Amino acid sequence: MIIAGAGGHALELLDILISQGMTENLYFFDGINSISIFQDNYPVLNTMDQVKEKFQEDPRFILGVGNPTVRAKFFEDFTNAGGALFAVKGKGIAHSNFAINNDTDIFNLCFIGAKTVIGKGTLINTGAQIHHEVKIGEFSEINPGAILLGKAEVGNFCSIGANATILPKVKIGNHVTVGAGSVVTHDVPDGVTVMGIPGRII
Repeated sequence: MIIAGAGGHALELLDILISQGMTENLYFFDGINSISIFQDNYPVLNTMDQVKEKFQEDPRFILGVGNPTVRAKFFEDFTNAGGALFAVKGKGIAHSNFAINNDTDIFNLCFIGAKTVIGKGTLINTGAQIHHEVKIGEFSEINPGAILLGKAEVGNFCSIGANATILPKVKIGNHVTVGAGSVVTHDVPDGVTVMGIPGRII
């Protein structure tokens, strides 16, 4: 299996995989830095030709970065190379039986409520809370400790900052950034940045 990325996010991801005994034949990918070993133990691939070769043995890959745009780019490149997305589910997750998120990474200690729908390639980072009937699009990033309350909606390619709160029924468009600790009380259009309490477009 290949982790697409070899930075800080990949390091947290590695902890989850170690705890689940999933490190056999594990590789990391870094197409920018010419490193060959990750954490003194795991081989690093540096070219897509190397990736394609490894996919002959095991087509699974995990998105090992947090940035939504980079996650989508890795997904496209690795899928085109013959890979198959593997979504990580961490430990200590309170997960409703009525939630849909098969292609979503969910890190440790998250809450995923009933009738939530979370799109492909999205990351729910450590300790985030996704409450009932929330909808989140594809390749978005819900950062640690963020809280999305009932029936809130978040579009594609969004980044919801650490410890931010999205109030019930608030709709957030595509390509939106919400600053850390912000409280979003009203709907937000596409392509803007929101910060503060209450959240304001800047």
